[in-house]
Amino acid sequence: MHQEAERLHQEAKRIRMEKTQKALTLSLSEERSKLLSEIEGLKKEMALKEESSAKVIDSLKEDVTQSFLAGFKTTLEQAAIVQPTMDLSELDPGKTMVDDRLVGD
Repeated sequence: MHQEAERLHQEAKRIRMEKTQKALTLSLSEERSKLLSEIEGLKKEMALKEESSAKVIDSLKEDVTQSFLAGFKTTLEQAAIVQPTMDLSELDPGKTMVDDRLVGD
């Protein structure tokens, strides 16, 4: 009788463990699915932010370029007033000085 009670106790214990294991497996599977879904959402969000950032950067580059060119034009206008006889036609924002000469473009 004692052996039968022990066997039934062990069987009940095994069944409880199997149920617990199935529940944990299901819970982990659901958690994994939620996390994978969250990762996909974050990837999409990051891609949108990268695209938006690229647009902002391009716009800022254009603003800086336009500001530089406006400043260059203003400087040429001022130089023409200060030195009206000076030939400023070779001055270009794309040129650089090398060995005391303008080079480029």
